[in-house]
Amino acid sequence: MGSRVISSRQREILALIETEGVQYIDELARRYDLTTQTIRRDINALCDLGHARRFHGGVDLPVEGSNISLNARAQLNRRAKRQIARRVAADIGPDATVFLGIGSTVQFVAEALRDHQGLRVITNNMHVALMLCESPSVEVHLTGGLLRHDDRDVVGTDVIKFVEKFYATYAVVGAGALNPLIGLMDFSYAEAQITNALLENSKTRLLAADVSKWTRHASVRVAPFNKITRFYTDRLPADASAASMLAESSMEVVTCGEETI
Repeated sequence: MGSRVISSRQREILALIETEGVQYIDELARRYDLTTQTIRRDINALCDLGHARRFHGGVDLPVEGSNISLNARAQLNRRAKRQIARRVAADIGPDATVFLGIGSTVQFVAEALRDHQGLRVITNNMHVALMLCESPSVEVHLTGGLLRHDDRDVVGTDVIKFVEKFYATYAVVGAGALNPLIGLMDFSYAEAQITNALLENSKTRLLAADVSKWTRHASVRVAPFNKITRFYTDRLPADASAASMLAESSMEVVTCGEETI
């Protein structure tokens, strides 16, 4: 059930919820020039898959404090994530040791690294490992740990102990949310611990996150922005406090734009 393919319009509705918040059936019907009954069917399908939460007259993300499934996240802002990933990969040279962490954007980074030569990749992200299976020039180390079925990754102390055996040239991490005062945030303490381990055991620390992460609210602190070497995003946030923080931050900010095709 959870693996059922959603339509392009349903993906767009998910992206609207992610970037703009609550969406209302009447407004969506006008936006797509469709009947409210058709929009309700789209919303019902998304909610049945656990990607969204319906309420009278509209739809929202699932209850705050939990993240939506990885498959759903991978559909959100897909073009921006792929462009960010390609820019990250362009800055990673051959023969490097790379930590690839949890999250859908990092999954796209793995896709962009498939033709790199001589890489050693350490990851707890099963999608990353599978993405690199057909890249014989990339040496992949997949950590042990507790499998999370919906997220297709492993977590726990075994991951951290394995990570500490390496000192990587690069760590590529994502975030559940971004906060101008706190920095990287996440929905899971287990994820936060692993991300911190990747950052602490790497030379160059790369954050890959699209602009929608500034509008999300997660409750677990991960790391302040001063722990990040370079931040890759599709565009700068509209929020004045976030934009001001980025301008004053010691980390380099790379805006990647979106694909035109």
